Amino acid sequence: MKKILLSITLTVLLAFACTDRDDELLGPNIRINNKSGVNFTSVQVRVDTLIFENIPSEGFSNYLPFEIAYAADTLIIETDSTQFNFTPPDSIIGNPLPLGLYTYELSFSEEGEVLFNFRVD
Repeated sequence: MKKILLSITLTVLLAFACTDRDDELLGPNIRINNKSGVNFTSVQVRVDTLIFENIPSEGFSNYLPFEIAYAADTLIIETDSTQFNFTPPDSIIGNPLPLGLYTYELSFSEEGEVLFNFRVD
């Protein structure tokens, strides 16, 4: 009898413990992947929207929830010594993103241009 009760308890606990990180999302969530060789002190998405802070070189930020997000957006990237701006062409902005987890991968070209890549997680 104890084995059956233990089995049922373990099954119930496992069923409730197995949730994905996107099970409780209320909208699109975006994080930043800093693929450059410099630390980002901040990355601002859209003017006065959300700000990601202190993203180390080759590191990731935490996910931040957005009410409305796009596959590409206007960014202001600040490092210790420089500010970079990225404005995507209208052709790649597209429709608002559905509920989900996404990553903006950011780096710089040798000429100092922002290299942007969008990824679905």
